Amino acid sequence: MKIKRLSLQDSFHKSLHVRRDTYPQHHQVWHYHDEVEFIYIIKGTGTLFVGDCIQTIVPGNCVLIGSNLPHYWMFDENYLIGDPRIDCIVIHFHPHFLGENFFQIKELKILNDCLLASGRALFLADTDKRWHSLFHAILEEEHVLKITGLLNALYYFQKENPHSLVSKNYAFLNHSLDEKRMNDVIQYIKQNYRHKVELQELAALARMTKNSFCRYFKQKTGKTPIQFVSELRVSHACKLLKSSELNLKEICFDSGFNSFVNFHKIFKSITKTSPKQYQKRHNKHS
Repeated sequence: MKIKRLSLQDSFHKSLHVRRDTYPQHHQVWHYHDEVEFIYIIKGTGTLFVGDCIQTIVPGNCVLIGSNLPHYWMFDENYLIGDPRIDCIVIHFHPHFLGENFFQIKELKILNDCLLASGRALFLADTDKRWHSLFHAILEEEHVLKITGLLNALYYFQKENPHSLVSKNYAFLNHSLDEKRMNDVIQYIKQNYRHKVELQELAALARMTKNSFCRYFKQKTGKTPIQFVSELRVSHACKLLKSSELNLKEICFDSGFNSFVNFHKIFKSITKTSPKQYQKRHNKHS
């Protein structure tokens, strides 16, 4: 059993692979690949799991994920059926697709720094209209213009000072042993985090004892199962606080918390602010 290792077909690309996704069929699985992934979200909201990080994603986000870094795109349910569908431009390229030493030359230091930092996943939250044009040009152009378009986009991406998502303590372990096990566990959590999630059930899915499973899960994600579920619940609560007319207690229980006191405590420990303050700040900037 192993995390899914994806391989792009040679017919997909010559030096790099660019596609436009309107349905998340390639995203909703815990996977990794040799290629660097550069993605721009035009439409769609959800949650990105990468390494030991859980990050809310919204339109305008731009993410650079390094080679062999495990990740999982969980788009919200309303983007999985009917309309609206997602809209993302996705680029994959091997770190050395232009040669082993291409990015080592002095003039390309900024791009080399960017690719090295992508090993911890780089995230740019607030992009302007220029980014749509940059990614669309890479999608539409041919031959050398596609490559120069990618270099151009990487340059501006690094100039915007994206922040790292994965912690320095994250351990790159043997991903090849974990495809079915991790996908079964994450799929179960995804479907049940708004309800009670039993540690024993997660351990049974992984075919482990509870103690072994907790150690295993912490090695793979950098978090305990309880922390992982809590962060997913808080991510869901944040979306409701931004867009829902539900009151705080309704949001608390809809997000899977069993008490308002527990909700307030965990929400503040993760976001460094209270649910009420978070809601007020968002409404103030709306």
